[in-house]
Amino acid sequence: MLVFDGHCGFCRRWVQRLATLDRNQRLVLLPLQAPEATALTGQPLERLRMAAHLVRPDGMVFAGAAAAGEAFRYLRGGRIVRGVLAIPGAMPLAERFYAWIARRFGPVGDEQGLNRALRDPNQRPYGPWHYD
Repeated sequence: MLVFDGHCGFCRRWVQRLATLDRNQRLVLLPLQAPEATALTGQPLERLRMAAHLVRPDGMVFAGAAAAGEAFRYLRGGRIVRGVLAIPGAMPLAERFYAWIARRFGPVGDEQGLNRALRDPNQRPYGPWHYD
């Protein structure tokens, strides 16, 4: 399940692209504004507002660029993207790009909290971008 900001135009466009690639409909796409988002993800709304989140069937949760990369596990042609992200140094660059996008196109929820967390990894309120 991919939880995204339904109020963000950039986010909605990318989710539409992911849906187009998801021919087998393996991804559940859920805006964080949906009342059931916190219950279905097991994550508090404060975390969901920090970045896009992907919850795998085994319960592992990914956020930010890691969530985007993990989403490609379920998509046609996703092995190519995941292979590129597996190159040493690629994921930190992807996280920087995600942070730039978040700053440019608007935060998910709390503007100051998200931008501060994405600019400075030491300020992230909940540790790494993936957690159990």
